[in-house]
Amino acid sequence: MGSGPGSGTVSLIVPFPVDGVTDFTARVLARHLQQRWGRPVEVLNVAGQGGTIGTLQLLAAEPDGRTMMMCATGQATQNPAIDAALPYRWNDPVPVVRVSASALAFVVRGDSDAASLGELLERVRAAPRAHRIGTSGTGGASILALARLLESAGIALADLGRVTFHGGAAILEAVIDGRTDFAAQYVGEMGGLLRAGRLRALAVSGDTRAAAWPDVPTAAECGLAGFDLLGWTGIVGPRGLPASVIDTWVATVRDLTGDAAFVAEIEAMGSTVAWLDADAFRAALGAEHGIALATARRLGLRH
Repeated sequence: MGSGPGSGTVSLIVPFPVDGVTDFTARVLARHLQQRWGRPVEVLNVAGQGGTIGTLQLLAAEPDGRTMMMCATGQATQNPAIDAALPYRWNDPVPVVRVSASALAFVVRGDSDAASLGELLERVRAAPRAHRIGTSGTGGASILALARLLESAGIALADLGRVTFHGGAAILEAVIDGRTDFAAQYVGEMGGLLRAGRLRALAVSGDTRAAAWPDVPTAAECGLAGFDLLGWTGIVGPRGLPASVIDTWVATVRDLTGDAAFVAEIEAMGSTVAWLDADAFRAALGAEHGIALATARRLGLRH
């Protein structure tokens, strides 16, 4: 059992409310890190402004390994691509290690009469201003993926009504209670809602169907393009983080990919273990941000 980076309690910031996939993953990871390091790892939910408040708290922390953050797709790459005035850039937090990945699912209320993604988007195309979507802060993980999907169906995102919520769980609840009409969020944060029939998935993102929901087609199988973003969670730190801290996190999370209990907990939420070391994680973030920035500019969503 290692001591982990530094000494004392490790604070793991989650820049979102509880009950989203980032929070779920952070709590699973924290339990396993405590077991391996023999020291407390506490999860701190610092929600607000689509992940901005928590990110700024991380960037203000001492680079001693005692304050780290579990980041995710929307706050890390999509929001910086959309909002030119955001007080951080995609590469301000130091990439340490990627932990998990999750497809997005395009969902409607469980009792919706929409038989397919194509049928629903036909309705939206006929009356876009009569339909509403939920976003988180600047946009969240799904806004650019949704914009590209809608574009492939001849629909402009700007023509829909938009309502802002705090976190993915609130966005999904708004679909359930009828305040919005559909959403695209991580499969990993909606498993219970899908199983209970409160939500119904019409498509998943990516090139292949989600292992947890093999009966749900990909958007490409539905004849629509652009819904290809795969969400992820990973660990980042403040500027100036020592290489020794990075190396410890990378090695520990790599070891956890071979821990059957850890893998089972990640897969139970509909995600997959998707380890990348610091260099590969940084490269993936840069590529993802570049695509998001080009999309935001082309669709007129950058502000």
